[in-house]
Amino acid sequence: MPRAAPYRVGAMALLLGLLIGGNNLLKILRDSVFLGHHSVSELPYLYILVAFIAGLVIATYTRYTARVSIMRLILASNATILSATVFFWIVLTYFDPGWSHYAFYIWSAMASVIAVAQAWTLTNQLFTQEEGKRFFGVIAAGGTVGGIFASFGSRWSIHLSVESNHLLWGVAAIYVAAFVLVIAVQAWLTDGTFRGDVRSMEDRHADYKVSIRELLVGSPYLKSIASVILVSVVVSTLIDFHFKTGAKQAYSSKQELAAFFSLYYGWLNVATLIVQVLFTGRVLSKLGLGTALYITPGVLLTGLLALMGWPGLLSATFTRMADAVLRNSVHRTAMEVVYMNLPGPIVKAVKTFLDVVVERLGDGTAGFLILFFSLLPVENYLNYIHLVCIGMIFIWLFLNRVLRAGADQIAVTGAADARAQRTWLERGTGE
Repeated sequence: MPRAAPYRVGAMALLLGLLIGGNNLLKILRDSVFLGHHSVSELPYLYILVAFIAGLVIATYTRYTARVSIMRLILASNATILSATVFFWIVLTYFDPGWSHYAFYIWSAMASVIAVAQAWTLTNQLFTQEEGKRFFGVIAAGGTVGGIFASFGSRWSIHLSVESNHLLWGVAAIYVAAFVLVIAVQAWLTDGTFRGDVRSMEDRHADYKVSIRELLVGSPYLKSIASVILVSVVVSTLIDFHFKTGAKQAYSSKQELAAFFSLYYGWLNVATLIVQVLFTGRVLSKLGLGTALYITPGVLLTGLLALMGWPGLLSATFTRMADAVLRNSVHRTAMEVVYMNLPGPIVKAVKTFLDVVVERLGDGTAGFLILFFSLLPVENYLNYIHLVCIGMIFIWLFLNRVLRAGADQIAVTGAADARAQRTWLERGTGE
């Protein structure tokens, strides 16, 4: 391990630990607040609203942040999230209007995802592809440890009869710590403690200007990445709907739901950590990227068949947990390696768009599917949703094959070199 590698690995693992810990607290609170006040039948509308608003937000984000360094973006995002956290604590604690439950859910679904996507973008710029295969599992595991502490800590606070809204103060503290850590990382980069400088990596390609639309339309590889993300999120959201339907039926109050989701996210992160530490690195290094991409859809196909045979909260919880565990370990690390076939400026331009807009588009698509089947004159429309999920998984498997072929083509054409990558992308976009 190069001398500077421990600093980079430790800093990014800690940053992801803070952000994913904050993300878990937001998920626990948003799910308990919304399901504690609203029917589960309103969730599809929420999925669609999140998709629509995320598109508007990211369109503005990408337009005005194209030439802003990733360090400044992270600092600005953390400061904005911190301010919004204080605002929602005031609104939910002292007023609690119905619109705030929708607003809080929509905001939290975007804010934490943007923050985590930016952290991974920075990580991609601090490591080479070979280093990524070695260290990304460890870095992702650091994020999971943060999620474990946050989830079990929230359950402990709820058992002490702490109002669940006060979890937002924990979120605020986390983002203050993340802000300070990013400033420290920026100072280390300036001092040369880390190998390379993120600012200089961006400046080297400052003259390379192409819109996200042109990149996605002209690059088969980027279209493959976007398609895999879209289909996988549709499947995940449909499974999530079944899981939350079961939770709503089992628990009625906001406090009970908060306690349940705290326990769920806590054990989810424990399982994720075990998979990250024991399996993720081995799968990528010994079995390769192709196998890593197939594991998640294969396991979910098995889980959905089990869910159809034994419906209920327990089977829905285990299927949802399998989805989340693999998505945050093997699948996440594999997709980060996929991104590393691209130059840093391209990743910076498209990654947040793909991780936020395309993922939320997947949520919206799942919302429309749920609404469609819920309006059918059938007794149990969830069975039809299961069949749709199974069909989408087969599409996902096919798209993984296309994505893997694209990665192999880049390797064969020598696109591991930055100049060759840029030439390939420019040819793909027709420039």
